[in-house]
Amino acid sequence: MDFYSNNETETKSLAKGIAAKVKGGDILLLKGDLGAGKTTFSKYFASALGVKDIVTSPTFVILKKYKLPNPVKHITELIHTDCYRLTTPEDAYSIGLDEYFERDDIVTLIEWPEKIASIIPRCAKSINFEHIEENSRKISYEF
Repeated sequence: MDFYSNNETETKSLAKGIAAKVKGGDILLLKGDLGAGKTTFSKYFASALGVKDIVTSPTFVILKKYKLPNPVKHITELIHTDCYRLTTPEDAYSIGLDEYFERDDIVTLIEWPEKIASIIPRCAKSINFEHIEENSRKISYEF
């Protein structure tokens, strides 16, 4: 399905809709160039799940964990990772990312998943972000 967003309000609406569909154990692969909207989507997605913390890009820390104050559909945590700075898939093991893949009480968002493609479970769902113009994005997903 293709969604065209012309502003953050529209991206927020899409993130809220997708958050309503996820379940514990889901892994969402956020693909797209720098500035395509992956982190903006993540911020609104987290908020839709009930995360109260300010969600920022995990580019420098690579992985951030957010506890859900009120578990939604048995989801107790959101893991948000940015693999842009990883050089090999094995680097994901060093931060323990693979340990979250098997937990059914967590939803995982992975920015730059192509950096660790060989270790991502086949059940992961892709969301593709394409920068169209300064404020517009094409966001494609199937699930």
